[in-house]
Amino acid sequence: MQLEMGLSQLRCSVQADEVMFWGKINGINADYYIAVAVTFSNMYEFPNKTFYWTLSTTPDYKFKEMPGLGLPTAEQDSFIDACASYFLGEPNKLLNAKEGEGEGDEPAEEPPVEEEENEDGEGEKKAKDSDESEEEEIKVPKRNLTELNRLAIVVHAIENDCHLCPLGAFKMTPRHELRRNEAFRGLDSNNACHLNNYQHFRNVQGADKKALLEKSDAPFHKDFLDPVSKDAPKGTWNLQLCERGDTAVIRSVSWPGFQFFHKLNCSKFGNVYIGDGLKNQEVHFIVQ
Repeated sequence: MQLEMGLSQLRCSVQADEVMFWGKINGINADYYIAVAVTFSNMYEFPNKTFYWTLSTTPDYKFKEMPGLGLPTAEQDSFIDACASYFLGEPNKLLNAKEGEGEGDEPAEEPPVEEEENEDGEGEKKAKDSDESEEEEIKVPKRNLTELNRLAIVVHAIENDCHLCPLGAFKMTPRHELRRNEAFRGLDSNNACHLNNYQHFRNVQGADKKALLEKSDAPFHKDFLDPVSKDAPKGTWNLQLCERGDTAVIRSVSWPGFQFFHKLNCSKFGNVYIGDGLKNQEVHFIVQ
């Protein structure tokens, strides 16, 4: 009930076409609840997604906007990829700070420039290369990564890899705005059992799909998004019907905890992730 109230407050405070519960990332001391706001209006070819987070220990479940990813360096990317520990539920905890190092530490002093005597006996600095003397070295200050930064990167990675939709659930308008398709009536039992009838709900990444969107007849195609069936490695998705046979369920092998559902012969479908935020790095050994 508190979570639903927090989502209702978020819907009233942000300007978006849809606000949905995205999922939960489990932590040792506290869990992260994630919500996503989707804006379709005036967005060229794909809507804008904004993510919000709150802790399970927050009394009123007030959601806060998740920090942007910015432009992480290669060192930061490799550091996040190497994180194999569980989330703690402490958003301000520093992850890459060395022992005894803090944000207020002063940089080490540079060694003095060596001098040598010339023919006149006057001291002068050692000659340097002309290119180096003209340009000063640009030093990028180190950015301490917090658990909240790691949370943002993981959420965006799961969203990019896993958010699905049935084929035909969305349409492209003549103004190249993505909208929900009012004429979509769902997949039947035959089509729902094939991965080629599902797509990624993300910015198009395939070269063939990008070329399709540039054509004038793009609004007349329903397969303008990236297909799920071409994801590598083959077998990274587990598709099955529920026991009653009226709902298709797709689970991710790469991101254990992600689940997509689609009620057959109906426009209802959805995505949710509930897990520890760790990617399965051994997926190549599991699937064939």
